[in-house]
Amino acid sequence: MTGAVSGRALEPCWIRLVYLLAFAAAVPESMWVMQRFGPERAYLPVLGLFTVASVLCGASQAPWQLIAARALQGAAGRVLGSMSRMMLVTAAGPRRLPRVMAAFGVPVFLVSVVGSLLVGELVTFAGWRSIFYLNIPIGLLAMALALRLKRPRPTDPKRTLDVVGLLLISPGLIGVTYGVSNAGHSRGAGSAAVLVPACIGLVLIAAFVLWSMRGRRPLLDLRLYRHTVFRAAAHSALISGAAVIGGAILLPLYLQTVRGEDLSTTGLLIAPQGVGVAAATWLSGRIFERIGVLTVLAGTSILLAATVPFAFLTATTSYAWLVTLTVIRGVGIGLTMTPAMTAAYQTLSPSQASEASTQFNALHHIGSSLGTATLVMVLTRLPHTLAHDPMHQTHTFGIAYLVLSTMTALSVLSALLLVHGRRRFQQPLLRDNTPLLLH
Repeated sequence: MTGAVSGRALEPCWIRLVYLLAFAAAVPESMWVMQRFGPERAYLPVLGLFTVASVLCGASQAPWQLIAARALQGAAGRVLGSMSRMMLVTAAGPRRLPRVMAAFGVPVFLVSVVGSLLVGELVTFAGWRSIFYLNIPIGLLAMALALRLKRPRPTDPKRTLDVVGLLLISPGLIGVTYGVSNAGHSRGAGSAAVLVPACIGLVLIAAFVLWSMRGRRPLLDLRLYRHTVFRAAAHSALISGAAVIGGAILLPLYLQTVRGEDLSTTGLLIAPQGVGVAAATWLSGRIFERIGVLTVLAGTSILLAATVPFAFLTATTSYAWLVTLTVIRGVGIGLTMTPAMTAAYQTLSPSQASEASTQFNALHHIGSSLGTATLVMVLTRLPHTLAHDPMHQTHTFGIAYLVLSTMTALSVLSALLLVHGRRRFQQPLLRDNTPLLLH
């Protein structure tokens, strides 16, 4: 966003950063909201809050108003995501879960493709406020559909909020996210702007872990990490967040920096990856039913095979080859992210699945922040980064893609751990499709 509010240019990085910080801070609260009120009952009010926040963003007349509205939007968006997954997991049951999660993932990825194509044109012809106002009709339609949801009684209506845990984990996540985001800017990874907030955040998170292990009703149930499959899937969520979301920044930068393409052309060249993701996500449910968690191993292997060639890009690499690689990479992504979560959900009870959804999202968010910051540091810190010679620029992008390939290789290793854990945990199901929990 490069628009101005009240004549003052507002840095796009701050608009994005405050959303990410609020997104991170709302992770633990979403768990309490779902248990205290139930996802079906809380969904409509939170959706309304997100829509109102979008209106406030579009109507902002001062920088602080836009920042505050984006924070509210990020917090509501975080809770909405957790509730949506929780309702699907509960309604589907373990046997139908692979196909249901796959069907859920397809529109999510397709919307990201359409969004990447339309946002640039929308901003050009209607201004940056139109991005937020577009959420109004979508939000109203979603609220009308949400009125049809059945509203069962909440699972734990008397659950009290763990205030101490909240005061530890929310600032902790904000500190880590803020510190990591600063690593991609001019001061570098060793600066106080990175180390101080990140270290404070890690200390607070460590204190939260100690508090939660001792508390009777903690904000997040960390005992889930004793569960073999969950622990492996959590590791996969962290690494895949770095490899997938972090890697999403490189190709647009290459196309605009080295090849000199505009936003519209860049969006068209990147869109095929979303098509590959959507197609593979749709098929992942059926594939998972046949080969189980090996789907994740196949996906990460495909993702690695399609990422390594990017390290050898030149200033004249064929666009046909680029598009082919992005489609294959999309297939790998589609076979990795949703099946990994499905493998864990199948071995958990509904109440545990709600905890798992929240924690998976938190880990994926942290992983994506770490991956993005690491790759931005590579692009901004290596020699020749600021050179205008395309050869030097492609050299830097090549090194960045080698780093991304290393992250992707780690995701393959995490998939192997998941396969090993799932084979050790051969989970029988009760007649009502409820997992019989074994530890």
